[in-house]
Amino acid sequence: MNKKSIRKDIISKMKDFNSSKKEDADNWLKEQLLDNEWYKKAQRIGMVLSMPHEVDTYKIIQTALNDNKKVFVPNTNYKTREMNFKEIIDLDSIVEDEKGINSVKGDTEITDELDLIVVPGVAFRNDGYRIGYGGGYFDRFLSKSNANTISLIYDFQLTDFEIENHDQPVSEVIIYKT
Repeated sequence: MNKKSIRKDIISKMKDFNSSKKEDADNWLKEQLLDNEWYKKAQRIGMVLSMPHEVDTYKIIQTALNDNKKVFVPNTNYKTREMNFKEIIDLDSIVEDEKGINSVKGDTEITDELDLIVVPGVAFRNDGYRIGYGGGYFDRFLSKSNANTISLIYDFQLTDFEIENHDQPVSEVIIYKT
């Protein structure tokens, strides 16, 4: 299967994931992340504001803020196809951008300097390569970043696919077994 077909298939599985099982899985993944040494040492963490079918990052973000960590979420320029990260102070400062994706409103710090990035994705290989949503934003960002990278996934997101020159793997994948 090509990446587009894999993406469509896995997103469908993510959307069909039973909501109570998903909540258990998301809580387990959150605890695994909070127990991770990279999280414990990180002061500046990049993380997406998740969509309903993705691993819930809102509870993780709130915990990180409570832990006095600085949390940054993607700040995307769709015209130049570039992304950096913008600080989120609290979960009340969220608005939808022009593509309907949650982002931070207000004047907060914008940076490329992060200690840890929790990288989203749709499909993953065991070696950390991933298929995202097709824009290439994270691959471009990761190609220039020295941050540690972790992805939190459900086991049905694991698959095999051909990697391409621009693909950037994550360092660690934490997998919830359904």
